[in-house]
Amino acid sequence: MFVWLFFVVCWFDGKVVGELWMNRGGCGEVWTGRLCLRRFSLEDLDAYAMIMGDYEVGRWFPLGRGYTRAEAKKSLDNILAHWAKHGFGIWAVTDKDKRILLGRCGLNLIAETLEVEVDFVIAREYWGRGYATEAAGATLAYGFDVLGLNRIIGLAKPDNIASRRVMEKIGMRYVKNAEYWGITCAYYEIMKALR
Repeated sequence: MFVWLFFVVCWFDGKVVGELWMNRGGCGEVWTGRLCLRRFSLEDLDAYAMIMGDYEVGRWFPLGRGYTRAEAKKSLDNILAHWAKHGFGIWAVTDKDKRILLGRCGLNLIAETLEVEVDFVIAREYWGRGYATEAAGATLAYGFDVLGLNRIIGLAKPDNIASRRVMEKIGMRYVKNAEYWGITCAYYEIMKALR
């Protein structure tokens, strides 16, 4: 099987905010300095359900709480269906060396508005280590340099300061508060031409 690799760097304000190595040989993996972003599989359900079921993680979701196992399964099914329909989506974020699931990050097409958002969730025990920033920066690089997107948005509950900081660190700018999924969100964006 033919495999080729390429390297992309995402810069903002003179700083590298995301870099990725991508294997285009069919495995769909993206590597950063510490992380492997790979496609989810149903085998990830147990670890994914534990992350998504944590109240401290889930309080930032539209429901305002962690997911039940059934809700986590539905979320995982939706991620897999998004990949099948659009050819891109949300990756499983894993430690590059240990390959343990740390969370999720990727691009999500919002059906109601046809906007593409960067989505990231990291397990609570890994907060504060820069994993969300690293994964989200690589996701922007992928969206702009591989998919050819011109604009990517980011959404967070207004009081989710940690997620808002991640978006700002990767070069996104706050635009307004807006209504999505029945809740008020801080709405961020980044344009390919301005990064």
